[in-house]
Amino acid sequence: MKKGFLRGFGAGITLLALIISATVIAASTVVAAHDPLIEVLIRKGILTEQEALEIEKEAQDLEKKRQKEVVEEVRHDVLPKALQGLRFRMLSYLDYSVGEKNDSSGSSDSFNRFAIKRGYFRVDKTITPWLGAHLTYDVHQDDDGDWKTRLKYLYAEFKPGDLGFFTDNTVEAGIGHIPWLDFEEHINPFRCQGTMPIERAGTLNSADLGVSVMGNLGGRLDDARSSVGNHHYDGRWGSWHVGVYNGSGYHSRENNGNKVFEGRLSLRPLPDLLPGLQFSGFMLNGEANNEASHYNTDTHKYPDEYPDYQAYIGMMSFQHPRFVLSTQYITTRGNKSGSWLDAGGHALWTQGTSVFLNVKPPVYALVPSLDRKINFFFRYDWMDRDKNDKVAEETSYNLYIGGAAWEVFKGNYVLMDYELTTFGDDFGYAKTKAPSPGLDADNEHKFQMVYQLKF
Repeated sequence: MKKGFLRGFGAGITLLALIISATVIAASTVVAAHDPLIEVLIRKGILTEQEALEIEKEAQDLEKKRQKEVVEEVRHDVLPKALQGLRFRMLSYLDYSVGEKNDSSGSSDSFNRFAIKRGYFRVDKTITPWLGAHLTYDVHQDDDGDWKTRLKYLYAEFKPGDLGFFTDNTVEAGIGHIPWLDFEEHINPFRCQGTMPIERAGTLNSADLGVSVMGNLGGRLDDARSSVGNHHYDGRWGSWHVGVYNGSGYHSRENNGNKVFEGRLSLRPLPDLLPGLQFSGFMLNGEANNEASHYNTDTHKYPDEYPDYQAYIGMMSFQHPRFVLSTQYITTRGNKSGSWLDAGGHALWTQGTSVFLNVKPPVYALVPSLDRKINFFFRYDWMDRDKNDKVAEETSYNLYIGGAAWEVFKGNYVLMDYELTTFGDDFGYAKTKAPSPGLDADNEHKFQMVYQLKF
């Protein structure tokens, strides 16, 4: 399995290098399409190509500014004061899946069901230019089938302004974003298919109660949507995010007095030549939320302590309007619930890798309306829950996901995919539990259709 990890991680790096090289070559051959009047001025020698590009960019910026001013003026004149600065949004994953999933004995159990995987209702309020608020309700179905509503996010948002090289600074106080998952979900846009690698492995989730600070490095990219296909986390030289949290996650009670420190740093080394290339690192350090419950075979008693809880991720990613590629290495110790333990009650070290590729093929000549709307994606995860073989040797899983998605309208997707998970002989039956030596779990697989509803 370790050879499989090295092959997967190495293949991702090789593929990333090849695509970056192709992008540089392609970029050097692109000829810009101009407004007809601009084309005439270029042919007559009145304007150079570079001057034409600068004029068009300035005109686009002025038009965007004018439109924004008109919208703000209408809002101020028409909306009641209580509704000014208020924004409502919704995001939901409407799912149909058929396949087989393991039960508590490790045997496969068939399913065929419609489901609402998530239903988010989001409210933003701009109170002053430096103060805002955010609320997200999460509608989900519990194990008994009841539909429940819980808080996903509830935080005050402060904007203290730029501080030299550190720009677009923001402070979140409350149930806010942790530094990693929101960032990764804006590289891999298909959260509706399933969770990201470190969350899929059961280590952590996407929100927690605490205080965090984030921002960009050196301002923002010029027109990030055109250069990298995404305006989120568009710091010219990268972005950063650090925070202190309870560590229990947004839907678990805090059971200890420990606080977890988390931080992410993303660097964009070539913002002019390769704006889509980023190197990102994440770290988490603290203690698990529950005391160790395993019997210690050395001391012959249950340890009265909270297991270690650590996580480290290194990722290289490349974003382009027509494709996205990322490859990452993950190593963790324990998990937030404190359930990954050896016989002595000590947290297990884990490791893994993940490769993600999404391609938007050029179909403009065939169907212009679908250009950059059709996506073909592939993802491979390998995770070993007992890196040092403290409990057993065959404790890893391989996850393969392949599919296609059609962006119907601005974040509204129809997605179809096939997912296969294979397990080592000692993995056990659940990703959130400790390994179980000798429990040879069956493979899991499913065919999935999702409609992502967003406005």
